[in-house]
Amino acid sequence: MSSQRKIEFENFNWLDLTNPSDNEVQDLGLKYKFHPLDITDCLKPNHRSKIDVYPKYVFAVFLFPVFNRQTREILPAEINIFISRNYLITINRDDLPVFSDFFNLFTFSSDLRNNYSDKSPEKLLYELLNKIFLYCFPMIDHLSADCDRIEKAIFSGHEKHMVSEILIIRRNITDFRKITQVHKNVLKKAISTFKKSPYFVMKKTDIYFESLVDYTKEIWDNLENLKERIEALQQSNESQISYKLSEIMKILTIISVITFPVTLIATIFGMNTVEAMPFISQHNGFWYVISLMTSIAVIMLAIFKKKGWL
Repeated sequence: MSSQRKIEFENFNWLDLTNPSDNEVQDLGLKYKFHPLDITDCLKPNHRSKIDVYPKYVFAVFLFPVFNRQTREILPAEINIFISRNYLITINRDDLPVFSDFFNLFTFSSDLRNNYSDKSPEKLLYELLNKIFLYCFPMIDHLSADCDRIEKAIFSGHEKHMVSEILIIRRNITDFRKITQVHKNVLKKAISTFKKSPYFVMKKTDIYFESLVDYTKEIWDNLENLKERIEALQQSNESQISYKLSEIMKILTIISVITFPVTLIATIFGMNTVEAMPFISQHNGFWYVISLMTSIAVIMLAIFKKKGWL
């Protein structure tokens, strides 16, 4: 459902558009004289985070990971941000719960709004991004717990059931990395822009944005470790499956090797083409042949065991 919400602070306003229609976005661009390319970016899904700097405002696109419990996928949630001296404008698709919760805090708490009486839009932007980045860490912990569960299952004899689980977790780690890969560069460009532009008072808040850069580094390092770990688990799982498969093939090979001479003997004695065939005319000839077959099988098994093939 489309909605527009506005919060008024002493020095600036925060306008949020949730699931806006194309006409609403176009009207917003005309009212604030935003660049047409920025409006186009707001009308279609973006595949990467970015920041564009203009003389009187800054436009940023941030993608953040969201876990879909039904499909077990990590999907990108997009937030489009316009920021200048006297406004912060956000456009979202209502798919990032932490964003809505943060906005609602200001809607219902006048004390919280009053705390921003002497603050600037970029300070509010920092608080918003800080909440969202902190929201990412529990997902990383969840992925780590999934790796722990997979590792335990692999070495408990459930490696076949872990093939699909490993692929799901590896896909989620890859998607998580793809979503957050450029966050550090975008934030560094934002810091540089806020410092240089006369429209912002970044000198008071630069240390806060530096902490966001640290978050991006920490998130990326954790994802790198998870990537290496899930790849190692996948290799271990494949090795376990290959080992069990080779054991099965070894047993089948031994059975076929033992069966071959026994089958050959049975075939020879079943020809009935020679009257002088051993044991044919004897009363217990059948049991003699069976004993011969059994002896050959036992001797071969003993040889295989001595060589350590069993």
